[in-house]
Amino acid sequence: MKIKFFSTLAITSALLLKMNQIAYADNGPAFVGLSNPALQGTLGNNAAEASTGSTFLSYFITLWRALITVGALVVIVMFLWGAIEWISAGGDSAKVQKARDKMTQAIVGLIILVGSFVIIGFIGKLFFGDSFDILNLTIPTPTT
Repeated sequence: MKIKFFSTLAITSALLLKMNQIAYADNGPAFVGLSNPALQGTLGNNAAEASTGSTFLSYFITLWRALITVGALVVIVMFLWGAIEWISAGGDSAKVQKARDKMTQAIVGLIILVGSFVIIGFIGKLFFGDSFDILNLTIPTPTT
C-alpha cells in the first residue's frame, strides 16, 4: 500500500514539474497579461501596488463583497423558506414553531452579516485609511 502511494505521489510530482516547465518555456510565465473584468486590470502585475498592499486590499474587498452577497442570498432564501413553511403549516403548532425558528435564524444571520460588514469597515478605516473602501458599495454593470 505504501509503495503504491509513494509511486503515485512521485509520478504526480513529476508531471506537475513538467507542466511547470512547459508553462515557463516561453518568455516568462504563461499567465502574464491575463485580465479579469471583475478585478479591473491585470492580476497582480503591478509591483508598486503589491509593495504598498493595495493589491491585497482590492482582492480582499472583492472576496468579502462576494461572501456578503452570497450570505445575503442565503438569508433571503431561508427567510422565504420559513415564511412558506409557516403559511403551509395549517395550524399545526410544531410546524409553525419550526417555521418561526427558521425565520428567526435568518434574521440573526442578517444581523451577523451586517455587523461583520460594519466591523470590517471600521477596522479597515482604522488600519488602512481611505484605500480600504469596503463600505463603498458599487453595483457592477455589464460592459458593451
